[in-house]
Amino acid sequence: MKTFLKIVLLFIGISSLLVLSNCKKTQLLTNNSAKLEFSADTVLFDTVFTTIGSTTKYFKIYNNNSGKLIISDIWLASGTQSQFRINVDGSPGVSFNEVEIEANDSIFVFVEVTVDPNNSNNPLVVEDSILFLTNGNEQRVLLNAWGQDAYFHVNEIVQGTWANDKPHVIYGIAAVGYPGLDSNLTLTIPAGTKVHGHNNARLFVYKSSLLVNGSVGNPVEFSQDRTADYLLYPADSVAGQWRGIHFIEALTSSIDYAEIKNAVIGIQIDTAGNGTTVNLNSVKIDNSLFAGILTQGANVTAVNCLFGNSAQYSAVISIGGSVNFDHCTFGNYWSSTRNSGLFTFSDYYESGSTIQHRPFTSANFSNSIIYGNNDNEFVLDTLPRNSSWSIAGSAPVFNFANCLIKTDTTIADANFFSNCIINSDPLFVNPYGWDYHVPMNSPAVGQAAGSTSGNDLDGNGRFGNTIGCYEYQ
Repeated sequence: MKTFLKIVLLFIGISSLLVLSNCKKTQLLTNNSAKLEFSADTVLFDTVFTTIGSTTKYFKIYNNNSGKLIISDIWLASGTQSQFRINVDGSPGVSFNEVEIEANDSIFVFVEVTVDPNNSNNPLVVEDSILFLTNGNEQRVLLNAWGQDAYFHVNEIVQGTWANDKPHVIYGIAAVGYPGLDSNLTLTIPAGTKVHGHNNARLFVYKSSLLVNGSVGNPVEFSQDRTADYLLYPADSVAGQWRGIHFIEALTSSIDYAEIKNAVIGIQIDTAGNGTTVNLNSVKIDNSLFAGILTQGANVTAVNCLFGNSAQYSAVISIGGSVNFDHCTFGNYWSSTRNSGLFTFSDYYESGSTIQHRPFTSANFSNSIIYGNNDNEFVLDTLPRNSSWSIAGSAPVFNFANCLIKTDTTIADANFFSNCIINSDPLFVNPYGWDYHVPMNSPAVGQAAGSTSGNDLDGNGRFGNTIGCYEYQ
């Protein structure tokens, strides 16, 4: 009898342990601190399609918690209108409810897209997202596919000559040389090429050469990859949709007849290589989020260039190098408030409590316009010669000749300014609409001298000696 009782008690004990174990395994987590994790936050379809195409990718949803999670809702944001199709844990559809994932387990989500890349009416990029609602937490995975046939550069080293028969799309970084990987490369981009950057994408040039060979009437165009309008704004009106072109210690490079728009910084040039120069000829930069051009210790020659509207600066020319700008227009009529002048020139920077003086070898600005809708558009931030910061009383290095400048300070020193026009409205045709042409009665007409420019930004001859990037209309 005692033996039987022991067996019964042992059986009850084992059963209880199994029940407790089962309970522990199926414990449901309802606290909003328990979230999902994903194997990817973006599903990118970067395949180059050549006909009506379909491809499938997948990602995993992880429950890395100690208890079971129930995903209340999973849905495709665009629903049945989406060009994407999804399958969650073996079930196809556009929305799913009460999807369970056990503790420390995962499930698959398959994503398929069908686009016709040869349909010119498609947007360049097709976007959607899958949303997940778990314990009040909303999470999402982005979906990106290319709606037109294009060349795709996804975090890769690039060189050689790009074809111009279809667009080039940069996702992440397209690098002409990269620290620790490669240098002394050359990328050539021929006339008529269209280059599109995804969010925060950049064309990066490191100890290498970039040759952009646009021509009059057939420029190379750099812009964002989104062509579909936003809810409240046209896609082409939103600044900062991609990072821009970035040079570091570049070998001699040139950008001829190019249009760069909607970047964070249109062109950034850092640290000149030994005896090398970045040459800009007939380059138009507009609608930048931070600056049209930013130089830091760079050697730059710019002729017939427009550095246009920006949320902050049209140009920041700083901390040394050799810079020469002739027949350029620095214009900024940003529609919202700007807290800075559009043009800033600086020959030092602060590192903690230390002042680092970086004088220019040369800095010449001739036949150029610096004008916008702020009261002061011209900031000279050079190291004072009569203070504890001075470097042996040395004078700053810069010269402005035959320029039209808007400023609220006196700039009469003949050592730095010659034949300049102060605070006369150049009468831009429509600067809020990015048109910086000037009429025949503009004070800029007839004021140019010693020009290095044979033609203006439109390719017209310099018949009227008009300062700025355009001859008068």
